[in-house]
Amino acid sequence: MKLLDFIDLTNLSTRTEAERAKLLCFYQYKKSGECQFTMTMISDLMQQCGNNAPNTSRLSERLRKGEDRIFIPVKGEKGKFEFIPAVLQRLEKEYSSMRDDTETIVSYSELIDETKFCGKRKYLDKLITQINNSYSNNCYDACAVLMRRLFEVLLVLSYQNFGIDNEIKDAAGRGYIMLDGIVKKAKDSTVLKLSRIKNEFDTFRMVGNFSAHNITYTAGKKDIDDIKLNYRVMLEELYNKAGLIV
Repeated sequence: MKLLDFIDLTNLSTRTEAERAKLLCFYQYKKSGECQFTMTMISDLMQQCGNNAPNTSRLSERLRKGEDRIFIPVKGEKGKFEFIPAVLQRLEKEYSSMRDDTETIVSYSELIDETKFCGKRKYLDKLITQINNSYSNNCYDACAVLMRRLFEVLLVLSYQNFGIDNEIKDAAGRGYIMLDGIVKKAKDSTVLKLSRIKNEFDTFRMVGNFSAHNITYTAGKKDIDDIKLNYRVMLEELYNKAGLIV
C-alpha cells in the first residue's frame, strides 16, 4: 500500500500528533520491516506527510508514558524504541487489510488508458493494470513482457472473433502456435485486413522477447516509451478486430 492510500485509510489528518506518529511507525514497519525507531526517524516520517516537525521531547514523553504509550525502550540501544507487543497486535488486527489484500493493483493509466481499454474482459483489465503498475514502478522488463503477452492475447482474440483461429493452432489442433508464427500469419491475413500498424508487430514481440529471454539485457524506460504510441494504435485496432469495441 502506498503512503497516500494509507493516509486516506487511517484518516491521518484528523488524528492527534501521537496517533499520527503511531500509525506512521506502523506503516513503516509494514513497508520495510523496520521495528525500531528513533525520534528523528519519527519526525522525518511526519514531515514526509506534510506535517510540521514535532517537538520531539514532548512527543517522546507521550509515546513512552501515559495514555498514548505505545513504545518501550530497546535494551542496550539508547534513544531507540520498539512497539509494545500488544499495541502492535492491535494495529495488525485493525489494519489487516494491508496484509490480506492480494488482488488490488494500484495503477493510474500511466502507460495504457484504462478508461478506454478496461472494462471489456476482466483478465485483460488485470494485464493492463499490471502493465501500468510495472511502468510506474520502473519495472521495465516486467512491463515489456506483459505488453508482449497482452499483444499475443489480443491477436488470438481477433482470430477467434473472425472464426479463423484454426489457422493459428498447432498440428494437433489443441493449442496455439508461437507468437512469431501468429504474427507472420496475421500480417498476411486477408480476413483480418490489418492496417499498416502490422509493420510494428515484430517490434512489440521482440521488446518482450529480449526482456524474457536475453540473459544480459535489461529494459529501460526509453525502450517502452519508444513503442508506446504505436502500441496504443495496435491496441485500438486489435480491440476492434477482437470485437471488444463496437
